Amino acid sequence: MKPTFKQVTKTRYVELVSELAKEIFVQHYTKLTPKVAAALADKYQSDVLTDDEIHSGVINYFLIYLGSEPVGYFAMDLGPAGALCLSRLFLKEKARGQGIGRSVVAYAQKLAEGDGRSRLYMQVWARDLKAEMFCKKCRFRKAETVPVEVLPGVTLDITTWEKLWR
Repeated sequence: MKPTFKQVTKTRYVELVSELAKEIFVQHYTKLTPKVAAALADKYQSDVLTDDEIHSGVINYFLIYLGSEPVGYFAMDLGPAGALCLSRLFLKEKARGQGIGRSVVAYAQKLAEGDGRSRLYMQVWARDLKAEMFCKKCRFRKAETVPVEVLPGVTLDITTWEKLWR
């Protein structure tokens, strides 16, 4: 089944993003404790923060559906000049490995190209080997890795992967 994307504009969909984040972060950040993963979801994907980001006019969120079931979400940061940042691409465990992520990357690249941008990039946790393999499959190249304090006393190395086409 081919995934569909729905731009998040209404409160109930903002809340759905937050609910999905709570579930997915615990599934995704397995090298962290469930408590730390849940704290990351609360800090970085609360419904208030997500709504604020959407209303900033710089970040657009999209829900990912398989049929009528929401299986994940992603955001696109339109702020960087000449580039588009594909951020917060998260899928439920059961939806992974089906080509959904590659469909999201193709969609983001098409939007970036249509907007005259020549660079698409993602930032992922450096210890996430699955995300690294995903970036390589989608023909991104590693740009840099920097430590980022994501919670007080919790620092993660974040790697930027980029795709250039001009």
